[in-house]
Amino acid sequence: MAKADLKSSIMKVLRIANLSLYVVVIIFTGITSILSLYIAAIDILKICISVNSLTDVNIINVLSALFLVVLTMELIDMFIIYMERGHIIVDMVIAIVLTAIARELLINYANIESMTLQRGIMLSAAILTLAISYWLVIKADSIKRT
Repeated sequence: MAKADLKSSIMKVLRIANLSLYVVVIIFTGITSILSLYIAAIDILKICISVNSLTDVNIINVLSALFLVVLTMELIDMFIIYMERGHIIVDMVIAIVLTAIARELLINYANIESMTLQRGIMLSAAILTLAISYWLVIKADSIKRT
């Protein structure tokens, strides 16, 4: 009986440590989100101040910063759902990664000189693989619910 009590208390300590680490990660991700929003606001202000120097690269930089804000918000949401349910929502993780790749494409589009054929093929393959994975996970969830 004492062995079961020891195991139970160790499990409680580990759960508390796990939740504490997730709270710290959520706080750091929130700070990152605020910093990303600050960067986006500064970029927008720069565009508003000097409308004459408005270029597509400036707009893409703002969109990239906004994508980063969305990514951090989605990560916070994912961590909170994980803490509530106790398991990772796979389709949410895949959607976050797809958003991150879309941001990467925006950044590469703004700096097209750095885009190589190999990098383009890798990004395209990643998008295709993740899209198929996302579809399979959604399909499996819908089958499981029926």
